[in-house]
This record gives sequence, C-alpha cells and structure tokens, in this order.
Amino acid sequence: MRRYLVVAAFMSPWAVGFFLFYLYPMLASLYFSFTQYDLLSQPRWTGLSNYKYMFTNDPSFWLAMRNTVWIVVISTPIQVIFAMATAMVLTRVQGRGASIYRTIFFAPTMVPAVAATLGFLFLLNPSGPIDRMLGFFHLPQPLWFHDPSTSKPGLVLLAMWGIGNTMIIFLASLLDV
Repeated sequence: MRRYLVVAAFMSPWAVGFFLFYLYPMLASLYFSFTQYDLLSQPRWTGLSNYKYMFTNDPSFWLAMRNTVWIVVISTPIQVIFAMATAMVLTRVQGRGASIYRTIFFAPTMVPAVAATLGFLFLLNPSGPIDRMLGFFHLPQPLWFHDPSTSKPGLVLLAMWGIGNTMIIFLASLLDV
C-alpha cells in the first residue's frame, strides 16, 4: 500500500496538470460547442445547431478545412524528411563537436512556440530583414503572411523550426540508443 501512495505522490503533479490543463478544457469546449455562449451571459443550450451552421452555412469552414489539409499534407512529410536528413548528417559528425552540433539543431525546439512565431513574424514582415535582403538583390518581396499564396509556405517554414524533437528520435534510432 505504501508503494502505491509513493507512486501516486510522484504522479500527482502530472495528473493535476493533465486534468486541469488538458481534460477539463477539452470537455468544456465540447460542452460549449453545443451552446450559445458569449462570455457575458449564461450558456444557452442549442444542441446541434452550431454544427449544422458550420457544415452548411459557414463560408469559412470548408476553406479552413482545405487549408488545414494542405498544411498537414505538405508540412508533415517535409518535417519528417528534413528531421531524418538532419539526424543522418549528425550521425556522421564524430569527435568533440558532435554534441555541440546536436545541441544547436535541438535548441530551437526549446523556444516557446509563441516566441518563435513572433520571431518569424518579425523576420517575414513586409519591412523585415528578409524582405530587405530580397529587395537589396532586386528579388521579389512576397507578403509572407498577408497573401494567401505565400502564407502557407510561410507557415510550413515556421513549422520547420520545431523539428528538433523528431530529429532526436531519428538520431537515437540511428545511433542504436
């Protein structure tokens, strides 16, 4: 019995975090999806009317679905291929510098997603450093996040920032860890 209490004590921070920050928000979102709720008044049960509106009358829903599928179909394979290629290159590095190179490729994963997004917004801003460099070389300066034709590639580029987790898994398997 004492062992179970010790295990429960060690698992309790995770369990509290799971219920508080994952399970409760997920269930609350599910409940609120069946209501009309504006944060100022009490939720009013509407049943499936929100879903009916979303699938039949909402002009943005199918565009959002198409964009989401595009990002998943394009971004995920590119991330996996780039992570695998990076891991394969890092297995070739030997000696004292190997751990430094691995750290350099994994370090961006440690940056919070919000900070990375703000950094990319600064870099890819119409008056940002990347557009200035392109202008210096008289190359076209796309509106990365303002134009629908370039926003998806910009988001794929942003997603590449976090390949460190996948790269570490591939690196561990390649090194037989």
